Parts: sequence; structure tokens; C-alpha cells
Amino acid sequence: MQGTRDEPVRTAVVGAPDDRERLAAVLSGDDAVAVVEHGGLDTLVGGSTTEVDCIVCPSSADYEWTREADRTVALVVVAEGLERPVVERIVGDARAAHVRPGEGLATVLPVQIERLADRASSSTAWRLADFADEAIVEFDPETLALRDANERFYDRWGWDTTDLTDATVRDLLVTDITEELRGRGRGADGEEHLEWMDSEADPVETMVERARGGNYEAREWHCTDADGAAFKTAVDLLVDERAGTGYLVADVPTPEPPGHRTDSLARDEAAMLRSLVEHVPMSVYFKDTESRHVLVSEDVVEPFMESPEGKILHSPEDVVGKTDFDLYEGDKAAEAVADDRAVIESGEPIRDRIEHAQPPNGQDLFFQTTKAPWYDEAGRAQGIVGVTVDVSEQKRRERELDRQNERLEEFAGILSHDLRNPLNVAQSRLELYWRSGDESELEEVAEMHDRIEAIVDEVLTYAREGSHIDELAWITGVDQAEAAWNAVDTGAATLVTDWTYSIRGDGDRLGRLFENCFRNAVEHGSTSPRSQAPEDAVEHGSTSPASQAQQDADGASSVEPSVADAPDDAVEHGSTSSRPETDDALTVRVGTLAEHDPGFYVEDDGAGIPEDVREQVFDRGVSSDEGGTGFGLAIVAEIADAHGWAVRATESDEGGARFEFRGVTRGDELAS
Repeated sequence: MQGTRDEPVRTAVVGAPDDRERLAAVLSGDDAVAVVEHGGLDTLVGGSTTEVDCIVCPSSADYEWTREADRTVALVVVAEGLERPVVERIVGDARAAHVRPGEGLATVLPVQIERLADRASSSTAWRLADFADEAIVEFDPETLALRDANERFYDRWGWDTTDLTDATVRDLLVTDITEELRGRGRGADGEEHLEWMDSEADPVETMVERARGGNYEAREWHCTDADGAAFKTAVDLLVDERAGTGYLVADVPTPEPPGHRTDSLARDEAAMLRSLVEHVPMSVYFKDTESRHVLVSEDVVEPFMESPEGKILHSPEDVVGKTDFDLYEGDKAAEAVADDRAVIESGEPIRDRIEHAQPPNGQDLFFQTTKAPWYDEAGRAQGIVGVTVDVSEQKRRERELDRQNERLEEFAGILSHDLRNPLNVAQSRLELYWRSGDESELEEVAEMHDRIEAIVDEVLTYAREGSHIDELAWITGVDQAEAAWNAVDTGAATLVTDWTYSIRGDGDRLGRLFENCFRNAVEHGSTSPRSQAPEDAVEHGSTSPASQAQQDADGASSVEPSVADAPDDAVEHGSTSSRPETDDALTVRVGTLAEHDPGFYVEDDGAGIPEDVREQVFDRGVSSDEGGTGFGLAIVAEIADAHGWAVRATESDEGGARFEFRGVTRGDELAS
């Protein structure tokens, strides 16, 4: 609202005749001022002030009369010896000035007249400013004193017109905030800026200095109203040095109807939502009513997604606009879309549902999913928002904890039952020895102690092999089978392998699984006496005496002590077959199942397992040998279960025992 004048300032000179003539003569030499009339107080009484831009008077009385008649006209008092209260009133009047007569008056007076006329001419602009949406305050850029303001200012700050007296710009803005007081906005160059104020500088003066020369300084500022309540608003500062005027323009939002959401709040919420979606460590996704993704988190595509067509999706932008049918296989996509539709139509969310997935070459995965409808401001459902969290590790730990609890109960039963019998026998034999002195009783005690030791070893192995497997690797199976064969006293038996592809598993535990299967086959699969078995078995047959094989097994550093190192440590199956008892050597075969049904088997051509007990052979304690502990095949089942495999006992083509393991993750073909 700065003044710009293309015509001379229309000036009226009033007062005593001599004073009028003298002042008119002073102004006659300046083209910027035109003395349109000069006379006494009748100039004011006649209402002709509306025809002039400025009035020059030589006394305080003329000033008082003029200001009473017109509060907006520019007025210059040219006089000396004015009383202090009068001078203070003139100085405090935004549209008045005091000039002392004397040398230089011809230069100073026209400048003051032009400056005040420009300021006074803005009165019409001020009336128009009352209809503006912004709060507008005029101030002196030198002293920062407030001069005038529009109605929006008075409404927002809660001031009245008398509050402007003696007030400065500092009274409008909070200037005692240092670190919290920061400016955000744009400067005269149009560039946005964000900076902290220098705590040692006067922030208001800093703004004024930046705004000089017709520039402006835009900034978000902390303010206080008449009640001391703080608020924040965008402030534009303008300074017109020629007119000696500054303007402060502050945003005052138009009050919205109750319940109305402002654009600023909506933008803030949108920014908060986007920040949440970008950084939250879980899969978050928004879909519309057509199940198209409209917003997804980074975690949805971490590390990447692969569409049914094989397209790799790396970023959330790759997913936006796509439906589940674009991202997942048919059945999974159809299920997800059906869930979305049910949630939208019923308004009922799906909460914490556990979903299971099994990748082709990995462990079971579990996800916890929640879906809920999202609505617009009118309460209409616009789609669903879903959150999916990977809880696989939690589920694995829960399963392991359940397994451990079951095993604790088992171990309690073992200690209370399996150990009680040999302890009772040993105690009875000792009592007989003390009564009779027969040392043969001590031999029975020693046998019972050996029996107890074997049970303890087997229980420890049973506990170890059933624990969860953390690390899996691709293994051939052949290497583990051959190592296990060499660790067992196989006598004249023969091992034949037919392994065609790699599998995913723990090599050490697979080796112990083979060891127990081999012992079970060698010790109970053949009806031929071990002492008559030939020592020159072909292929993978043992070439060392039994005692040496046992020593080799005990000394192997890569294989932990097995539960069944004693002759009767495997679950036995008695023979009911019609197979004649001959001296034929036993053959044990290990191989993979068909490619469409991944797995492997261990079988022999021995006596076989009666069909009516095949379901029980993997239970702990099941044994047809009076001296057996019933842990051998129980450990086999534990190792399989720890891998997630299923094991089944059946009959081989030759009538012997066959154990099949399924649920195996199949790998690449092995080189022939």
C-alpha cells in the first residue's frame, strides 16, 4: 500500500496572513508541491480538506483544530517553542510531522509534505484493507512503532485502536524464543528457506533490514494475542523506504464450520501417513474397492516381489495400481480379493489371522494379517487397509517350546520307568550277593549298570536330535550315507546307493539318521548269524572287523556319539517272514524317491517288519528284543521331524524293511 504520486501534492497553508505568505513562498519553488489555497480556519470549516492532500500550519492551535476536523489528512506544523505534550502528540500522529523554521526549510518542508501526503492517501486503501483476509499493520521502519491496522488485525490479535499507541512490532511477535523461533518461507528471490535465528541478533530488526528497498521477507512466526495466547502464522514484511513506511501482513485463516477439516490439517495427516508407510518395518497396504493397491510400504516389496509372469517388482511404485491377480497366483489372489470384499461389505475387520506359506526352497513361513475398511469424510467405504507381519520366527519358537515341554514329560517318564527296572534288578542282585557271597550276582549288577548307561546316552541323543534345526544346507545324501555306513559294524552286509538329486537338510543329523537305520537293518534284518558273515562284501561293504569298525566310529570327530553304539541300541523288528534262514549277506539300499514326490528311502532285504506293528516302531520304548531300549528308530523319527519330514515304515520289494521320508525340499540333479 505504498504511495506513488504522478501529480504535485495539493497543499493548503493556513494560519495568520504573514505566516501563510511566508510558507507559501517557501513552497512555491518546489514542483512536487502545489499550494492550491491559503487562508484562515475557514478553510477547515468549509470542508475543503477533501480537496487537498496536505495542510501546513504555523501553530499548535492550528494543528489541534485541523486534527479534530479530519483525522486522516496529512498535517505539517512549522513552528518553534512548542510545548512538550504538543510535540509528543505530533510525533505520535502517523499522519503529522513537526518541522522547525529556519535555514533549510525550503528543502525539508516539501519532503515532509510529500511523505505525509503519500501516507495519508493510503486511508482509502486502509478502508479497503478492512475487507482483506489478512491482518495488515502499518509501522515505522525506523522506530518499529505501530501506526495503523485493519479490522482483521484487531479481530485476530484482540486489540483495540488505543492499543496501537506506544506499541511496536515487537509487541506482536514473540522475540524471546531463540532455538524454537525459526523462519520458514520465501524471500524476495522467490526461494524457500528454513533457518534458525541468531540468538544474539534482534530478529525483528533482522527482518526489517532484509525487507528494505521494496523487497519483502516472508516467514512463519510465533505471535501472542491480547490475552497472551501464543499462535503461529505466516508473516510478510514489506518496507517502502521512500514513503518511510513498513507493512506487516499476517495470514488469518477464515474460520471453518464445526467439524470442517482444513487443507493444512489434511496435508499434515497425509504427510504423517506417508512417513508411517515409508518407514514402518511391516507390510502396510491400502486398496480401493476394486482391490487395486493405492499405497504400499517398502516392506511389501522387501527384498523384491515376483509376479506370476516372472516380472520383478522392486519398489512400492511398481505395486501401486495393481490388483492381487497381478501380483500373486490365482488361488492366493482370489482368496485375498474375497477377504477384501467381505471386509468392505460387512465393515468387520479381520484381526490377527495367521496364514501359512511354504516357499519351494525354504522353511515354512507364517504371517499375521489384519484388514479393516477405510472411509472418506462422508463415511463411505473406500477400500481396505491391511497390515501383515512375518511371525515365522515366533511360530518356530512356539513350536520348539511345545516340543521341549513334551520332551520334558517324556524324560520324566523315562527316568521314572525305564531306569527303575535296571535299578531294581541291580539292587536285588546286590542284596543276594551280600547274603550269599556269590560273585556271579555282581556280574548281573555290572550288566544293569551298563544298561543304565546305555539308556542315559540314548536319552541325551534323543534330546539333541529332536531339537529345532536353525541352519539348513544343500546336501547330496550319498556322502552322509557312506560316512554312516563306515561308522557302523556292518559285518558282511552291503550298501547300495541310488541317489539322484540334492536335498535340503542338516548333514550331521542326516548321517545319524542313516546310522540308526543301518544298525537296525544289520542287527535285525538278517537271520544269518553275524559270526558267519563273509568279510569280503562288495561295493560299500565293511572290510574291517566289527571291533575295528566300532573303534573307527568312536574316533570320528565329525560324528557325535550315537545313541545306538551298543548291539541292542536300535529298535528291532522280529521276523515273521517265510524267508529261509541262509548265510546270504544282507543288502541295504539308500536312494531318492520319484521326482514328483521328493524324498528318500532306506530299505533292506532282510526279515521285514510285521504289518500290524509298523505304526508303532517309531515310538520310544518299542522293541522286540528283551535287551533293547527302544530308542533307535525313535531317534530316526525325531531327526525327521526336526527337518519337517514325515517318515513311514513299509515293506521293500524283497520283503524286508523299508523307511520312506517325504516332505523333503528337492534340489538339483546330481552328476552321474
